Amino acid sequence: MENIYGEQLEKVILFGSQARGDARSDSDIDVLIVLKNQFNYFQESQRISVLIADICLEHTVVISCMFATVRKYQEYESGFFRNIRREGVSI
Repeated sequence: MENIYGEQLEKVILFGSQARGDARSDSDIDVLIVLKNQFNYFQESQRISVLIADICLEHTVVISCMFATVRKYQEYESGFFRNIRREGVSI
């Protein structure tokens, strides 16, 4: 991720069942990519799609990526972001 985003990358957070330690063999891997500045969600999804697909194929896993700005990650009070702040693991 650092090669793709450079200084724009704030952190990558593992969340969901993998982060909580209760994943099953068929559980996906949920990842939040936190970027420092505003971005276009579609463009960022396209930007990492080949990397994510390669990892999925190589390791026979499903990776679900979400994106957020630092501000959104830190300040939004939705259940989704509160849960990630509470249970997420920086990787």
